[in-house]
Amino acid sequence: MVVYRPDYCQSFRCKADKCVHTCCAGWIIGIDEESLKRFSNDPEVVSKIQDGCFIMKDDGRCPFLRDDNLCDMIIRYGEDYLCDICKEHPRFYNTFDDHVEAGIGLACEEACRLALGADKPFKLIADDGSEMELPAYVKKVFDQSKKLAERLSDISGGKRADSRLRAGIFDGMEVMDPKWSRLLAGIIEDPVSEDEEDKMINANEKEFANFAAYLLYRYKGAGRFAAESVYLIADLVVKGCGITDVTRVFSCEVEYSDINIDEALETFG
Repeated sequence: MVVYRPDYCQSFRCKADKCVHTCCAGWIIGIDEESLKRFSNDPEVVSKIQDGCFIMKDDGRCPFLRDDNLCDMIIRYGEDYLCDICKEHPRFYNTFDDHVEAGIGLACEEACRLALGADKPFKLIADDGSEMELPAYVKKVFDQSKKLAERLSDISGGKRADSRLRAGIFDGMEVMDPKWSRLLAGIIEDPVSEDEEDKMINANEKEFANFAAYLLYRYKGAGRFAAESVYLIADLVVKGCGITDVTRVFSCEVEYSDINIDEALETFG
């Protein structure tokens, strides 16, 4: 089937050793069956696998991640030797009856920079250059006839949690990094008003509109979830966080936990 991607994906390149938050540490790296068969012929690789996953070092780093943050497996064998998850991250795919909608997830700092920093609404482009119209629920967030805060209210159906309740809901989910709970605690202890949220959102329209559009695209029009996620990031920016960095942390904590993303989508359904 034809695969469509946001046009900013064309510029995506892994930063490798230049990445500050490497994806080769802090995660369980599961290996697909085809790759396991291939690795079974390599004693050195097999020695670093247990229960279908790479055996991470004591510091949480992949056994093939060198001290200079380059991948020893790529250097020795080339990218094609990698297992699927290492080849594909941070890409995602949503399959429909007649096409696939793909993209790059925001747990990756370079993907986050590209997606949030885009100067205009993204286009959905296939490998053959054909273009698909953006879904109506994505186009709505780019409607310049209203302030972004008003557009978010529209896509959420007018529903909106207060900042303390919202932060508490996300804090009640599975936590990957204690730093995330500390950030949320700052909102719970000292809530941010709706006026402060709206002011921050309208002052940083490009980044927040792009974030909302990414969520609407990836989660098929989940308007309330998209709006509440933008409000949460706005609250954290009010508290002194940088938009791009804290969005990446949000993605790691919420999107890259099946438990958390399912709970978030159900709670803000």
